[in-house]
Amino acid sequence: MKGSRSLESPSRKSNGTVRLSIEKLVYGGYGLARQGSRVFLVRYAAPRELVDAEVLEEKKDYSYAQVREVVIPSEVRRTPPCPYYGICGGCQIQHVEYPAQVESKEAILLETLKRIGRIENPRLLDSLRSGQEFGYRIRVQLKVRNGHIGFFRFGEREVVDVAECPVLHRRINDLLGPLRECARHIRELQEIHVTYSPLEDRFLVKFVTPTEIDRAFLKALKEDCLPPEVVGVGDYSKLRTLMNRRYWIGQEHLYVEVGRWRYRLGADSFFQVNYTLWEKFIEAVTDGVSFRKALDLHCGVGFFTIPLSERGNFIEGSDSNGSAVNDAQYNAKLNGRDNVVFVKSDAYRHLKSRGGEVLDLVVLDPPRSGLESGEVDLLVRNRPERILYISCNPSTLARDLRQLLRGGYTLEGVRLVDMFPQTYHVESISYLKLEKP
Repeated sequence: MKGSRSLESPSRKSNGTVRLSIEKLVYGGYGLARQGSRVFLVRYAAPRELVDAEVLEEKKDYSYAQVREVVIPSEVRRTPPCPYYGICGGCQIQHVEYPAQVESKEAILLETLKRIGRIENPRLLDSLRSGQEFGYRIRVQLKVRNGHIGFFRFGEREVVDVAECPVLHRRINDLLGPLRECARHIRELQEIHVTYSPLEDRFLVKFVTPTEIDRAFLKALKEDCLPPEVVGVGDYSKLRTLMNRRYWIGQEHLYVEVGRWRYRLGADSFFQVNYTLWEKFIEAVTDGVSFRKALDLHCGVGFFTIPLSERGNFIEGSDSNGSAVNDAQYNAKLNGRDNVVFVKSDAYRHLKSRGGEVLDLVVLDPPRSGLESGEVDLLVRNRPERILYISCNPSTLARDLRQLLRGGYTLEGVRLVDMFPQTYHVESISYLKLEKP
């Protein structure tokens, strides 16, 4: 195999492992090591340690490996508190002390902006660290297979059965037992989606199946298997999705509070999952902002749009999710904001509909795939004075920033938002300003 010669070095051990010195963490939660010209991406490694690792898969120029023994541990290595860690694929860096997790993510963000975005010396603003490194999630999608409820094994489709998960809010963990009992009675159950409101101590639960669940049976499940705090239960079968209909028993919405803002959210509406960062996240987006007219694309239930409405004359939010837009419209009234409008539209069509309209601010919060190329072109053409780009993928962020900077924008700074401790996920806010001619 081309490039495999480096694996025959004196560091290669007779039992199929290789001794590696780990340099740092990289995106995906892997430890990076080098041996000659070959790169190793090592699961469950920590920065600055020496390990014996088993090679799992060899590519042309790099290999995947997994720690078998820590020879000299890193000063930031710790014992993971979760008994399923290393089996369940939900967390990737739980073995690393939390401050070092944040430092690694900051380095990954900056390195990605330099390597893909060709941005020299991007300014890193103070990171937003999670208020809690465990127990922070108020939403979860549980996988179900053969009576097991939990999460996929790392890189596989097999479900690891979990009795509790340390990153979930403790009240969701309390619900796992009753949900497991429900699952015993639902044929071909594939997923269970749970949304929790810390304000109300109430839950919404969605069962995802390939075929329909009888409405009377769904009602019986809610009454007999689940505690009264579960105020709404829905059946989301693939057949119903194709027919654009669903069954729902009980309440369809929950309410949460973020500082002095109150939001209604439904089981189908996107909302930031880490409740310990809600207030800080809004402050990081709204601080110092002023505008006459603004757009919030990918607005969801108005999480940023509504607080931003205090900072300017008029703001319009758009989202392709109709349920989220309905919640956003309700939330504007709930918070007494009459200078905000919400419309159902994807980002490209909404931007295109603005034509040459003068905009002071555009807020972007796209999916992991980032902006469509047409969206970037429209932004450059419309030339809003400022752009706030909220990203959950540093690679697509860097790609999009490169095009925006070519189009006349400067990057004033980028801020890590550690929305998902114990995982490799990197959320960030980029602050862009249009260069004056």
